[in-house]
Amino acid sequence: MLNLVGLGLDLKSISLEALDAVRNSKIVYLESYTVDFPYKIEELQKVLEKGIIILDRDQVENLEFLNEAEKKDISLLVYGSPLAATTHQAILDECKKLEIKCNVYNNASIFTAISLTGLQLYKFGKTASMPQWKESFNPDSFVDIIEQNREIGAHSLLLIDIGLDFEFALRQFAKILKDRDLKIGKIIVASSLGTKKQKIAYGTLSELSKEKMPSPYVFIIPGKLHFIENQVLESL
Repeated sequence: MLNLVGLGLDLKSISLEALDAVRNSKIVYLESYTVDFPYKIEELQKVLEKGIIILDRDQVENLEFLNEAEKKDISLLVYGSPLAATTHQAILDECKKLEIKCNVYNNASIFTAISLTGLQLYKFGKTASMPQWKESFNPDSFVDIIEQNREIGAHSLLLIDIGLDFEFALRQFAKILKDRDLKIGKIIVASSLGTKKQKIAYGTLSELSKEKMPSPYVFIIPGKLHFIENQVLESL
């Protein structure tokens, strides 16, 4: 059996039901490549009272760890909610093919925690991701999604690539906007949402450059604001 477990957003956010499943597992894996954790893995092991084996992207996507689930009960831990990423949906499909029982333990994720900014969830459009630029790889196609959302007045959640420093992310975003001749006013930056380290800031890119935002963090580009949303943002 496989337990696909959402850890939620903070160190002790795992549900009691999921915690029981993890502690009864013979092997516990952790998918660690989609987020910069706001706590240390050693701290998580103490909370779970279980040792953890960390899997990288290739090890998760090749699904070889499911071989263990054919013989014994195992758990795969995922930060946030387990089915927010398409890779994890593929795990469910593979379990069906192999006739492996799979229990899914949902939890809070960035997709719900963004309401802590004061923006209304149902007014968000498509989600985009900003990858870290490399020497010969400078993608900017995520801006197309932001423009599509703006056309219908929707807010845009921009997920920031793991390992991308906040200061560099701001400079990279500013350059992309300049190159694409796209003008954006104030945006929201939210760091470690749903944790005790949570921090939310609202301002222009220049104003935000004075802030310190540790990972994990996201950018939010507001669309058409309801007056209550505007009041909350201005209070920041």
